[in-house]
Amino acid sequence: MMRFKMNKNILALSLFSAFLALSLFSAFSFAINAQETTTINDVDLLTESINISTDSLENSALTQEQINKLDETTRILLADYQSTSKEYESLKLYNDQVQKIINSQIAEIANILFQIDELDKTNQKIVPLMIKMINGLEDFINLDVPFLMKERQDRLANLRSTMDRGDISTSEKFRLITEAYKTELEYGRTIEAYRDTINIDGVDTSADFLRIGRIALTYLTTDGSKGGYYDLNEKTFLKSSGSIKRATEDGLKIAAKQAPPALIQIPIYKD
Repeated sequence: MMRFKMNKNILALSLFSAFLALSLFSAFSFAINAQETTTINDVDLLTESINISTDSLENSALTQEQINKLDETTRILLADYQSTSKEYESLKLYNDQVQKIINSQIAEIANILFQIDELDKTNQKIVPLMIKMINGLEDFINLDVPFLMKERQDRLANLRSTMDRGDISTSEKFRLITEAYKTELEYGRTIEAYRDTINIDGVDTSADFLRIGRIALTYLTTDGSKGGYYDLNEKTFLKSSGSIKRATEDGLKIAAKQAPPALIQIPIYKD
């Protein structure tokens, strides 16, 4: 009985050892298989990682190239923008200045239009006045001492012709009229010698005239044979004596600056 129990224990121990050995072998086989599987999987993963890295590098290079192109494009666009911005600022300053000039011209045009309107109103008053001034100047010349009559009559004719011209402004017409008045005024305080013709005994004769302001007008024929003076009372030329002829000769030399100033006696009307 005792022996049977021992055999039974030995048998159980043997079975346990065999089970343990089988378990260890199975575990070892599983570990080896697992390790082999892990190694294979690691190789696959490494290969895949290398492929991915290679693709990533290629993609990175392509991406970097695109970035470089975009950077170059961006710099070009930025340079164009900066250039355009400067040009815009310059054009803006120019346009602002031009606008100021335009505004000034508009204001000037408005002022000119206003002046034209006022001038039209003024013309309605000044044109009749200028005509009266010309008529008055003509009456004055006809009543004055008859010196340089052709020159003075021609001046009057030019004034009347000017009044009918539309290409001459009203202000210029008025200036010409006042100039004519000034010229007539100067005659009254100057001495002058000039050559003209005079009717003597029905014959037009060339003579040298001496004008002393508006108070005396004498003449001496160019051959020196005859002389005379304008009588302010008679309103006509009278023949003069020898003394008047000599005074006229002296006066002509003084007026022509051929002799120094001197006192001379010139009649202005008949005693």
